[in-house]
Amino acid sequence: MRTTALWTHLWNPRAPAQGLEDFRLEGRRADAGMVAFDDDGQPYRLTYHLEYEKGWEPRVFQAAVRDGDGSRSLVLRRDGLHWSDGEGKRLAELSGCLDLDLWPTPFTNSPSIWRLFLNPGERREIDVVFIEAPRLSVRRMRQAYTRLDEYRYLYQNLDGGGFEAVLTLDEDGLVNRYPMFFQRV
Repeated sequence: MRTTALWTHLWNPRAPAQGLEDFRLEGRRADAGMVAFDDDGQPYRLTYHLEYEKGWEPRVFQAAVRDGDGSRSLVLRRDGLHWSDGEGKRLAELSGCLDLDLWPTPFTNSPSIWRLFLNPGERREIDVVFIEAPRLSVRRMRQAYTRLDEYRYLYQNLDGGGFEAVLTLDEDGLVNRYPMFFQRV
């Protein structure tokens, strides 16, 4: 699989402009760069790289952020059911997570959907490694996906906030529309 995408960020009313992500997927390697805005409307630059195994389980994640507070980076690796940081230290709180979700990109929803391979009407709950930029904070999160039809999936955050959205995918399985948050251009 080889594809590119460009997404605009629609979610932040405090931002002076829309964020923009330039994305490339080649085989099971994803690379992207974006200019985004934090909750206060301050700009930051995020680059990330993801490598996936055959079943769309993440193997390597690398990200770097540059903002008004400086630069920071994060490296995570998965070996079987276990995650470790860039120094090789095992992160026990993430054990068992087979998916990774990075905020703010719609891309990381797609590999979870591909891995789950749901039939229409089928729903599955998963534990994911959730990474939030610009801080690059990491935590475990419970999510669910329900396949509504050929191109639409209901995404649900099950960590108590009650957030849900219907994601529309394109023919390649990439998120085309994430209402109120992202739009592919």
